[in-house]
Amino acid sequence: MSKFIQLEVNTGAAKTWILLEKTSKVAEIFTKVAKMYAIDRQLNNIMLSNQGRYLPFSQCESLGDYGLTHLSKLDLQVALPGGIWPLTAIKARKADLRPLPGFITVTTSPAEPDMISLEADPDEKRARMPCGHVIGPSSMTSYCRSLLSEGKFKFLCPSVDSKTGKSNCDKQWEYFLVRHVACLSIEENQEFEKKISENYLKKAEGLQQCPSCTVWCFKDSKMGNFVRCPMCKTGFCWACLRDWIASNNSRNCGNLDCDGRENREKILTECPPKKIHGCADCPSIRACPKCLLLVEHKDMCGHMNCPGCQYGFCFICLRGKTSSGAWPCPYLGNCPLAPRQAVDRLSSLTTEMRLVDV
Repeated sequence: MSKFIQLEVNTGAAKTWILLEKTSKVAEIFTKVAKMYAIDRQLNNIMLSNQGRYLPFSQCESLGDYGLTHLSKLDLQVALPGGIWPLTAIKARKADLRPLPGFITVTTSPAEPDMISLEADPDEKRARMPCGHVIGPSSMTSYCRSLLSEGKFKFLCPSVDSKTGKSNCDKQWEYFLVRHVACLSIEENQEFEKKISENYLKKAEGLQQCPSCTVWCFKDSKMGNFVRCPMCKTGFCWACLRDWIASNNSRNCGNLDCDGRENREKILTECPPKKIHGCADCPSIRACPKCLLLVEHKDMCGHMNCPGCQYGFCFICLRGKTSSGAWPCPYLGNCPLAPRQAVDRLSSLTTEMRLVDV
């Protein structure tokens, strides 16, 4: 028997679903809903009701105390200083979902329900994603907003096995597909792109906007600096974001003041030194030896766990913990200082790239 239950949240304009453990407290519903709709609970009073009965923001009472079981329905409103704001103002996803030849087809077949809401309304269009799973605009928007609010930047297909409850796909959806299926408004697209960039840059990965069409793009680590946007086909230099004026097989873009270094490499080579116990000239920023997340040293000794992958390493010598979990050097900072790190120069040049794998 599953330890999770799914609750339907009705805004008046659209329906979404949240997943909670059966033992969750009522307060966790409010937290989930606030994240899903980017509502600040300090400024807006979220009001949730079940069959006309309003739920309190309770850290003590459980879902069962209010008769909430699998597939229970909740009505959502937000109280603003001027009164109650029924969330018909939270836009229902546009009904003009269209196919995207070569990527997405549209279905209204009752045999192909939305993988999240499980609804198969023949009057509502749903997208059949490249992986074959089906999702509607409203579910796509809510699902992606939820992921972004959790600090994630990759949008993986959320399909799960109906018997085991475990993921059975996890294929990454490129952002232009997500944007298309969600039928985002201009404001929503700006919101999503801002969160994608913020979350992605927190991981110190390579994320840039195409200088021509401004679509967020991700460069595979095996590519050189000459890249081509898959949307507008503009070829540009990944390092300086200007037109590539040299030949395509050149290592440099041809712009005189571009040295071909990415931002991460500049940070690693130009960050100021600092004293860490017995080491006087340790770079203040290092890349995690395992996941390459940029980490800034704040205080204490040089032993740390990467906030991204939790890999334990010494900030001074860059050696990692042993298989037994022991540190390879003393914490006093008298181990050999590893040189400043540099992003590897890649000899292979690729003229294509992909949009952010979100």
